[in-house]
Amino acid sequence: MPPQPNLQSKPEASPQDELKRIRTYESDVQEIMQRGQVSKATIAIAANEKQVEREEEQEATPPPTPATPTKVFNMSNSIPLALTHWNVRLILLLSVAVLAVISIGVGAFFYIRSPKAPVVQEPKTTVPKTNTIALQGGEKRAGAITAIQREMKNISVPQNQLQTFSFTLGGVPITTPSLFETVEASAPTPLVRALGTTPTLGLHGFQGGQPFLLFTVLSYDHAFAGMLAWEETMLEDFGPLFDVLPRTILENVGSTTSKALGNRIAFKDVIIRNKDARAAFDPEGTIIFLYSFIDKQTLVLTTKEETLRVLQSKAGGGRVK
Repeated sequence: MPPQPNLQSKPEASPQDELKRIRTYESDVQEIMQRGQVSKATIAIAANEKQVEREEEQEATPPPTPATPTKVFNMSNSIPLALTHWNVRLILLLSVAVLAVISIGVGAFFYIRSPKAPVVQEPKTTVPKTNTIALQGGEKRAGAITAIQREMKNISVPQNQLQTFSFTLGGVPITTPSLFETVEASAPTPLVRALGTTPTLGLHGFQGGQPFLLFTVLSYDHAFAGMLAWEETMLEDFGPLFDVLPRTILENVGSTTSKALGNRIAFKDVIIRNKDARAAFDPEGTIIFLYSFIDKQTLVLTTKEETLRVLQSKAGGGRVK
């Protein structure tokens, strides 16, 4: 039997039918033209209008503004990287000058505002020009003491001031040994040797003038011991030179001769302005004579406590300052 035809079989498709047709702008145009919808002129006009619209849009859109540097960057570009050498020195000098002016101003302000301490003025104790007491050299004890007292009484010393005298004996400055010999003092020999060569006689302007005698001390130990040993006869030897007469003082104290003989003048330790001194007291307890070592180079003999106080501040080193 002849074979039966396959009713379900289909004619085979060609390779061209299996590949999809590629669409291009030119193919689209031909297809549109074949359909009779538009002509080439219509398509050209439409394309031209599209191009014109695109160009107008580009012209209407402003170009982007280029970025400009900010003000901060402009300012920073103008700042120099480093200051020059002379500018640094100038700034330093100006700074120092300003600080100095401020410091002076502040110091002046506090100096003006600070309270001033009250100034305490001590009594003036000046030493006027030295006068001269001249002894001829032939006087005895009484004559020499009288001549010295007469010269001192003729000089008026202002209140609380000091006046010194220059001693001469036979036209030359008197020495310590010659003064003790002239007034016939019985002072111990070690004491005389322990004192300086030239004594200083003076007056203090207080209660009519108080005499004082100042010696330079060469050996403090010998001078101190010698003064203690001399106390027994000191007022008898040097008292009249200071117008201190022990016998007259004792006679005026006692109402009878027996009382006068029973009284005596004694030296005692006293402290004056924190300095040790030895004072002679009369029977009524009044100081009539005293001596003190102001320092280890200065010995002072006088009659009043006030005179010693002044000499403690105005004498030292064996002399009146």
